[in-house]
Amino acid sequence: MFGIGWYRKHFKLPASAEGQKVFIQFDGMRQAGRFFVNGQAVGKYENGVTAVGIDITKFAKFGDQENVLAVKVDNSTSYKEEATNTGFQWNAKDFNPNFGGLNRDSTLIVTGKVYQTLPLYENLGTSGVYVYPEAIDLKKKTADIKVEAEVANDTAAYASITLSAVVVDADGNVRAKLDGNTSDLVGGQAEVFTATGTLEGARFWDVNDPYLYRVYSMLSVNGKVVDVNEVQTGFRQTEFKGGAGTGGVWLNGRFVWLTGYAIRAANDWAGLGGGYPDWMHDFTVSMVRQSNGNYIRWMHVAPQRADVAACDRLGVIEVCPAGDKEALVRGRQWDQRAEVMRNTMIFYRNNPSILFWEAGNTIVTPEQMTQMVEMRKKLDPSGGRVMGSRDNDTAEANKALTPMSEFFGVMIGQAAQTDRISGDDIFRGYSIARRDKAPLIETEDFRDEAGRNVWDDYSPPHFGFKPKVGQVGGRPVDTYHWNSETFALAGATRYASYDKNRIDNPDPAHSKWSAYCSIYFADSDADGRQQGSYVLRVSGKVDGVRIPKSLYFVSRVMQSETPDISIIGHWNYPADTKKAVYVAASHCDQVELFLNGKSIGVQTKVYRFVDKVAGGTMGAAELASGEDTGCVYEFPDIAFAPGSLKAVASKGGKVVAQQELQTAGEAKSIKLTLHTGPNGLQADGSDVALVDFEVVDAQGRRCPTDEARVDFEITGPAVWRGGFNAAKLESTNNLYLDTECGINRVSVRSTMTGGQIKLTAKRDGLEPATITIDAKPVDIKDGLTFAMPQRLAAPVPAATTGTSLEVIQQMP
Repeated sequence: MFGIGWYRKHFKLPASAEGQKVFIQFDGMRQAGRFFVNGQAVGKYENGVTAVGIDITKFAKFGDQENVLAVKVDNSTSYKEEATNTGFQWNAKDFNPNFGGLNRDSTLIVTGKVYQTLPLYENLGTSGVYVYPEAIDLKKKTADIKVEAEVANDTAAYASITLSAVVVDADGNVRAKLDGNTSDLVGGQAEVFTATGTLEGARFWDVNDPYLYRVYSMLSVNGKVVDVNEVQTGFRQTEFKGGAGTGGVWLNGRFVWLTGYAIRAANDWAGLGGGYPDWMHDFTVSMVRQSNGNYIRWMHVAPQRADVAACDRLGVIEVCPAGDKEALVRGRQWDQRAEVMRNTMIFYRNNPSILFWEAGNTIVTPEQMTQMVEMRKKLDPSGGRVMGSRDNDTAEANKALTPMSEFFGVMIGQAAQTDRISGDDIFRGYSIARRDKAPLIETEDFRDEAGRNVWDDYSPPHFGFKPKVGQVGGRPVDTYHWNSETFALAGATRYASYDKNRIDNPDPAHSKWSAYCSIYFADSDADGRQQGSYVLRVSGKVDGVRIPKSLYFVSRVMQSETPDISIIGHWNYPADTKKAVYVAASHCDQVELFLNGKSIGVQTKVYRFVDKVAGGTMGAAELASGEDTGCVYEFPDIAFAPGSLKAVASKGGKVVAQQELQTAGEAKSIKLTLHTGPNGLQADGSDVALVDFEVVDAQGRRCPTDEARVDFEITGPAVWRGGFNAAKLESTNNLYLDTECGINRVSVRSTMTGGQIKLTAKRDGLEPATITIDAKPVDIKDGLTFAMPQRLAAPVPAATTGTSLEVIQQMP
């Protein structure tokens, strides 16, 4: 639904807050908002991307008097900026899916009248506190930590104010004390104060050790502390280098190969849209990390605060855009983008996981890039970050950006044309001059698609994916033809083409890329797919409720720095089936396959993938026929026999990884598995419980080819949100759902009432399953709570096949 909606919140402020400053922070909304407190207009918001703050001090009531906050939200895609009648380029349903309304966190903040401002430039015009390291000594493990705090005196009198700060480690120990300056501010004046001190025995933030400190900056007036601000951040040394064999992204003195996924910033979840709790953002990022990914490029608009915090905690490098829709703009629409970048930079410049600011999801002009680089130097001069853009196919326009860009983003950059580049040539943003200047990072490769529900050509009930033919609106109904198996093979092949051309390769002919990025981590309701076989874009490595496809586990293997293995698919086939078995294995020199304890083959060379459906060419993936998969070994013509299928990887005669699949028997019962935040389901009206339902045999093994309806009954204080079937329209929010490959997932939202929720799953002919969920009361008084959103524990180690709670292996 698009249009205008109203939200109202009734709350009381304690009498002790009278005479203080009172702010409300909204982490974002879609698209525009007007704010009213006790009937008085207190601010507006229009960009639909950034966080926004409102100052309600003059309008608030205290003690027993009730306050009413009203927010008028307009999520129309036709919304135009009030002052200029200009639309926002990114306010669209395709590139920036619209799950509009207040679907992010909101926080009430009370400060004294001498205070450190909030990093909420939108509406408040304030820049907050900026924390960064200087003089990092990696060997001595020391760094000078500097705090720059914008301080405001909102009293009517003069005040002599002193800034100081402490750095506190994860165990609560003070590790450094920072001395700051003293300055006199008259009433209504604001000024940036600074404090500096040395941190010894530092743990530097890294993708493999995402260590975070808390920096508490304090204001004192006449020796009395009047304001304390907390910033959670990490300290790291970054370098962004060019040069064959020596270039790339360097973190804490070492080259880091960035590998991961491009994700729509809406980061939607089937059945829930964009409104789900923070711990589920951690859930998604933890799956990225468990797949051995360490890099996310957010697409088109700046990411949500919950996702940035998850990347900080889990060690995932981010590309952070402003706002766009893949087109060059000028005039007011460019100014809107620049303003969003300013707001975003101020809000996120303490987040160590962000290394790249992105000026555009396609080419910008040299003047625009210069403006963005100067903005970074002004607002984030010490954050260890760079400014660039994802460039396009226009050679001369790309060349014009080379002198001022600080990194270069490409799309589908690895191709035969880039392999042939010489001299001053440029193709899709790649050139030798760029390679030698700064990192070239892939931002959205492998745009292919495949649903989770079709294993391969031999598995019931589908026996292969059969694309719909024809066109709708000038575009093919189904653009791709992969099933889960061939999707994994194609994805591995594409990754391998970049891996052999990494910038740390000393051979100049094969030294190009500093990062690899495959578009979409989770299937997403974007770009419009309802006319095709699936109701959403299925480029993800996991589906819309984060259940993995085969490519997820292959990605884990191919991105691993240590030996790993995964048999692609399952081992439940009709009698007389004969097919190739594919095994992804890394850091080994051979793979041996065993069927029921007997060796049936050894492979020492990786498989060279040929797209047989496309007649030997991979089309959109832009790979020539017969490119190697990098890590996948083929065992052709294996005759199915029920029992055990085991793959063993070895190196130098020593076993380094192994995995075993077992044939599941007849479907016997339904199994339910509950996922909540670490403190259980919170009865706060916004928390969510996830429930996996799978069909299993008498031994509890998942039946991997099961696909049929399961019905649900629910009682207790909950709102049913259900799940979805990717190949069915209108499957969300129903009290029934099909399994896909033996499993699916549903969600339940809490209400404001605690108590027991009872969920039962049934299907004729199977033993039903029932699970009880305790919705735990939340201490909410006068409309407010001190209970902060739950987060998952961090860091999360890489997943091992079939043993991770968060990651569900699609095999018995």
